[in-house]
Amino acid sequence: MQPPEARRFFRQYERRLDRDLRRARPTLFEALEQFANIRTDGDGWTHFRSRWPAFFAEEQYDRVLKGLKPSISDYPYWLNQIWIGGESDPHLRILLGIETAPSSAEEGTPEDSWLSGLSSISAQLYADWDEGVFRYTSSCDFQKALYLLFLESWRARICEKCEAKFIAKRAAQKYCSTDCSGNMQRELKRKWWAEHGETWRERRSTSTSKRKGGKNGTRKTR
Repeated sequence: MQPPEARRFFRQYERRLDRDLRRARPTLFEALEQFANIRTDGDGWTHFRSRWPAFFAEEQYDRVLKGLKPSISDYPYWLNQIWIGGESDPHLRILLGIETAPSSAEEGTPEDSWLSGLSSISAQLYADWDEGVFRYTSSCDFQKALYLLFLESWRARICEKCEAKFIAKRAAQKYCSTDCSGNMQRELKRKWWAEHGETWRERRSTSTSKRKGGKNGTRKTR
């Protein structure tokens, strides 16, 4: 067991790291959204790298662009499997860096062979005996962003309009942007008018005629 002074120091250090991580959450989530929707060709990776150079280490980007394996080139595919609510075991642990991808030399399931091309970016997960909690320390911004999303997995959504993956800011959010929300509302209105507009106009015309007739019928004569 650590001395009280050491425990106090590490708790203060970890609280500062946690505050810094949560302060960076909007930027990390923006990067993770873009990565979840990345074009996986060379131009797509080059564009993403120029926008988010610290999301992965330089050598990880280089391996993708050189076509080398293992690499992070399949990270978008496995992230998508998690995002859409499919299987998350074991690729979530691999993407978080708390488990190593299987070696291509190992015999296993077909999934093992698919996962063997993934880069294993080691993170740290250890048990804090004194505090009774697990501590996770990431190695890159991608892992930081994915870890934050893991803590609030309900935020991982698919836009009901454009089908882009996005991170929701509130529980009721269904669309990735105000553009998609507005476009969907207009589409629903057009659909409603196409299906019910004629009936609505007929009822309105009938109602207007009755009101005018009622007024004429009660008009006093001299």
